Amino acid sequence: MSYLQQLILGLKNIVSLLWFILAGWEAFAQPADSFSEGLALEKAFRVEAALEKFESTIRQNPKNTEALTHASRMLSNIGGRLPKAENNKKLQLYEKAKVYAEKSIQLNPSNPENRLAYVISLGLQSEIATNPHDKVRYAQDIHSEATKILQLDSTFAEAYFILGKWQYELSRLNWMELMACRIFFGGFPEGISLDRSLEYFQQANAYKQDYILFLYGLASAQHALGENDKATQSLQKALSLPLAEPDDATRKERCQALLRQIVQ
Repeated sequence: MSYLQQLILGLKNIVSLLWFILAGWEAFAQPADSFSEGLALEKAFRVEAALEKFESTIRQNPKNTEALTHASRMLSNIGGRLPKAENNKKLQLYEKAKVYAEKSIQLNPSNPENRLAYVISLGLQSEIATNPHDKVRYAQDIHSEATKILQLDSTFAEAYFILGKWQYELSRLNWMELMACRIFFGGFPEGISLDRSLEYFQQANAYKQDYILFLYGLASAQHALGENDKATQSLQKALSLPLAEPDDATRKERCQALLRQIVQ
């Protein structure tokens, strides 16, 4: 083989190697690009489009815990915006959200964010559950997960909010649901009271200030305890805040509805 032929063969090998490297890099980079695009879409409140990007990332890399967590949150968000008439569709979305969150927890059990996504999917399923036994089972799981989150991070504001909502909702159980709790679980892991709910909501707002959802929870407990002046102040503050998350517009509507209820 002549020197020229050897040179041409060597150049061909180099070109082939470069194409191989570029192709491998493109395959590797794609999930990260899709995930970044998903985050941008989520920030712009384009939830359905963000979900597509996160699920694209998951298909490329099934072990991407952040994509699994964000996909779970998007599914919960989409389901939460559906009307009550579509409860079957809601349940399908919440179940899928739960599966994604569970996979994320399996891959990274020490991350509070993936456990939060899991709790959100459980809480939304609890809201549409009609069987008292199911509601109590969800309540037990939610309390357990919120407690685990605080063991991982004692300053995680969302966990305090979850426990505040847990106390608030369970303090309003009817006698059938209370009976189901005693029969199937022997009671709740801690005493139920609106005062305890208020304490948790206050802690959530202390660790994460100027957050519409937390202020609404705080106002709900304040109103239930007859502290309407404080509830009004909490709601007015929430209504003055800019939208920061896809659900904030709906949350402001709830704040306005509660405020109208108080002033009537």
